[in-house]
Amino acid sequence: MSPLPELNKQSTIAILAAGRLGSSLAIALTNAGYNVAAVTSRRADHRKWLAGQLPDSVIVDNLQTASNVANIVFITGTDAAVEEICNQVEWRSHQAVVHCAGVLPVSALHSASDSGAAIAGFHPLQTFPRNESHDRLADVSFATEASNRDLYKWLEALATDLGGSTFPIEPSQRAAYHASGVMACGMVAGWIGVAAEMWQVLGINREEALKRLIPLMRATIDALDESGLPNAMTGPFVRGDVDTIAAHHAAAQSKSKETGTAYAALALASLHIAKEQGGLSDSAFQRIQSLLSNENQT
Repeated sequence: MSPLPELNKQSTIAILAAGRLGSSLAIALTNAGYNVAAVTSRRADHRKWLAGQLPDSVIVDNLQTASNVANIVFITGTDAAVEEICNQVEWRSHQAVVHCAGVLPVSALHSASDSGAAIAGFHPLQTFPRNESHDRLADVSFATEASNRDLYKWLEALATDLGGSTFPIEPSQRAAYHASGVMACGMVAGWIGVAAEMWQVLGINREEALKRLIPLMRATIDALDESGLPNAMTGPFVRGDVDTIAAHHAAAQSKSKETGTAYAALALASLHIAKEQGGLSDSAFQRIQSLLSNENQT
C-alpha cells in the first residue's frame, strides 16, 4: 500500500452508487465543507435530482469517471454490491476507498488494496428513509475499520464534523454489531406492524392502529434515552403478571402461529432485563419461562 497524501476537508471525494445513504452522505459532507467532487447513480431521474442538490459536484453514471477525480472514494451501494462495484474500478495508489456496509469487512475491497489503495469501512448506525436524510447523521455512531491510521483519523474527524462519532470494529464483530442495528430498527418496525395488526379484532385497521400506538412508542424511546435499562422496561414481565402474559400469548397465537412464537421468543430473550428491576420474583420468572417455553414448542 502506498502512503496517502495529506487528507483534509479539501481532499476530493467521490460517492459511488448513491442511493438514500449515499445521497444523504454527499449532501451532509457538502454542507460540512467537504469537497464532494463527483457522485454516481445509474438512474437518470436521480442524477437530475442530485445535480439540483449538489451544483458544484459532477453527477455521472460512470464509476470510473467519478473515481478518477477523487482522492477518497465512498462506495455506498448495498452490502451485496460493494465488492462488485469495487472490482469494476481501476484504482490508483495514493487513493483511499471506503465502503459504508455494515456486515462486510474491509477485505471486500481487496481489488482496491491490491492496486495500492488504502481501504476502510465507515458504517453509520442510522436508517435513511429518504434521499434527503442528511440531517439524520448528527449524533450517529460510525463503525470504523481502516487499513491506514491516517485514513482512520480522517474518518474520525469527518464523523465529528457531521456531529457524530466513531468506534473501532473488527471483522469478527461486524455480524453481531449489524444484527443489533437491524434488531433495533427494521425488525422493530416490522414487529410494530404486527402489533398494529392485532387491533383487527377491534375493527381497527393497521394504519389507524399505528397512529394510536405511536405515542406509546415515543414514550418508550424517551424512557430509554432518559432512564436507560432496565428502568425503561414496563409491563407484565416486570411485574411478574403470569396470567396477563398467558392471555397475551393466547391472543398472539390466535392471530397466527408465527406471531405467538415471536411473542414467546422475544419475551424469553428479554426476560433477564425485566428481572433486573427487582420486581420479578424467582418464582414468577420460572413460571413465565415454563409457560412460554412450553407453548413455544407446540
